[in-house]
Amino acid sequence: MIELVDVSKVFDDGKNKVQAVSKVSLKVNKSEIYGIIGFSGAGKSTLLRCINLLERPTSGKVLFKGEDLTTLTEKELRKRRKKIGMIFQNFNLFNSRNVYDNIAYPLKGAKLSKEEEIKKIRALLDLVGLRDKEHAYPSQLSGGQKQRVAIARALANDPEVLLCDEATSALDPKTTKSILSLLKDLREKLGLTIILITHEMEVIKEICDRVAIMEDGRIIEEGSVIKIFSKPEKETTNRFIEGSSNADKVEELLDANNNILKIKEGEVLTRVHYLGQVTREAIISEASRKFNINASILTGNIEVINKTLIGKLLVLFSGRPENIEKGINYFKERGIKVEVIKDERNFTKLDSKCS
Repeated sequence: MIELVDVSKVFDDGKNKVQAVSKVSLKVNKSEIYGIIGFSGAGKSTLLRCINLLERPTSGKVLFKGEDLTTLTEKELRKRRKKIGMIFQNFNLFNSRNVYDNIAYPLKGAKLSKEEEIKKIRALLDLVGLRDKEHAYPSQLSGGQKQRVAIARALANDPEVLLCDEATSALDPKTTKSILSLLKDLREKLGLTIILITHEMEVIKEICDRVAIMEDGRIIEEGSVIKIFSKPEKETTNRFIEGSSNADKVEELLDANNNILKIKEGEVLTRVHYLGQVTREAIISEASRKFNINASILTGNIEVINKTLIGKLLVLFSGRPENIEKGINYFKERGIKVEVIKDERNFTKLDSKCS
């Protein structure tokens, strides 16, 4: 549906040049929800705006259904843009117009009769759950209601693709969930392809099929949400996934040499990653009995992403050094990833990562 080929964007004011996007290539399939995540300044908003050429790429191709949008005339581009809707963080509604007129705005020039326009707009209001707000003004709406109006307006021209620019960043967690649920529902009902950018991994977990991580204008990692969460490859990806979890806090304390856990000689602190059905198996207790080692679970959680269980535990192992090594190898044989965070054994250390 959407393909970017070596897309770059350089901002040049005549004195300074800023490379906002650098040689990005990616493909988004029909009816897919594709997330782009990055910290502030990563270039994700610029990249999103390159898709509908609100920002024209300095170089590269932007393909929509196989057609390179960068080669079109302005008239042809305006026509294609009708099939690429967009919603924004700050809603971009006209405060002087009521809900009906805000939604009707993109229909100028559509040559609809008044009856057809009314029918279409009321159908959109039903779709986003705002039929009773037809005559309300933006100042009378909550943040979530404003975003629903913005979504209805973006759908007015029956787009095939919906671009979401930090669409939930200004909303509280409960409202964010309702908007994400609406987007998923629209994907199912309308067959929409949705591309969203965010700096919140919770949004990615909730709604996306695949995700790309951006840093310094480049895509540094890409894959299914399950793959990214279960086997992240880049440090930036890990930072997003870890967030403010207890395990992350423990590592910070260890890095600061506080040793709040008072790890003793012979003990090994690890992070254990589970995936799928293996989350239900008693592998830790099996390893403990089989190799005569102790395993203390310090913290952990199990999440469900796209109907797949993903678990992560912070585990402290103690016992004979060679038995701990056998235990970790046993995990490896069962397809479980183990990261050694702190190793206090008095012999050759294990590899820092076993996977």
